Amino acid sequence: MVDAAIEFHSVSKVYGDFVAINNFDLTMTQREFLVLLGPSGCGKSTILKLLAGIEDPTSGEIFVNGTLVNYLLPRDRNVAMVFQNYALYPHMTVAQNIAYPLKSRGGTRNRVVIAEKTMQVAKLVEITDQLEKRPAALSGGQRQRAALARALVRDPEVFVMDEPLSNLDAQLRDSMRYHLMELHQRIGKATIYVTHDQHEAMTMADRIVVLNKGSVQQVGTPIEVFNSPINTFVAGFVGHPRMNLVPGKSLDNNSVQVGEFSLETNCKSNLKDTPVIVGLRPTDAKPEAGSNNISGKVTACEFTGTDTIVTISTPTLDGLRFRQIDPVSSVEGDTVTFSYSPEHVHVFNQDGQRIV
Repeated sequence: MVDAAIEFHSVSKVYGDFVAINNFDLTMTQREFLVLLGPSGCGKSTILKLLAGIEDPTSGEIFVNGTLVNYLLPRDRNVAMVFQNYALYPHMTVAQNIAYPLKSRGGTRNRVVIAEKTMQVAKLVEITDQLEKRPAALSGGQRQRAALARALVRDPEVFVMDEPLSNLDAQLRDSMRYHLMELHQRIGKATIYVTHDQHEAMTMADRIVVLNKGSVQQVGTPIEVFNSPINTFVAGFVGHPRMNLVPGKSLDNNSVQVGEFSLETNCKSNLKDTPVIVGLRPTDAKPEAGSNNISGKVTACEFTGTDTIVTISTPTLDGLRFRQIDPVSSVEGDTVTFSYSPEHVHVFNQDGQRIV
């Protein structure tokens, strides 16, 4: 593929009996911002280390801009990595930290060139007023900007970022997330970003790769992953509050039985009396009666400021959660009714795979 920036072909990484990455395949285009999403231990950071050359694959091939990099040293891959803990040298000033990659790897010794490039990237990340300080004197956001500048100064082929915002407070994460995306648009380099935060993934990614236990679960745009989860793992992991996953059975006429309720779906399978798993997102529920109704007694209310998440129980079901846009519309003990459009009733087989 001519436009491919990064290619993984059947890449696996095994430590003894533990399979960290299993047969990973991925092609990533130029300028794409791709997010690796999954729980701790799913293999996200291992993929970054394999690409950067910190780890060697057990099998498979990795290409950067068409060049096989399996046998290249990390310094020869032109892959810049931004770490969770910033990894700045504490005894150096910010300017010296940024300039360090230019001097290492047999780079230029011209002080004028180094100063010019350092200032260019410092302006890009808006940290020119901090260049003479040492990392200990910086805030978390300023340290992250310094780490980004050090990665940018190399003019790499590819950026890889390992949970770079996880050490920041919520408000600063929001502003840095916006800054990162703005920076990506200006630089236009392929970027792989690792996170376990689905909100970051949904708001930042061109495509998301959902991982679990070293294996790819689904690859798609944020809309595709959210609206059409390929299995119950993705359905439960992506979305907040998490999707209700309820045992049921399929009926005639593209409908399913959930507890004492019959719900129409857009599922094309007409296997009667077949056990299934039904997925209902709390955020897709309409707090009113319709054609696809679920009614029950409120057992808990979670006020979020803009809405309320209510938990209900029925004679046969317990712990179902739904969103009410009016934040004060229900209290514990109320009987409430929610309805779903057929396209929002997700159906999975007993193995957890989506039925379409």
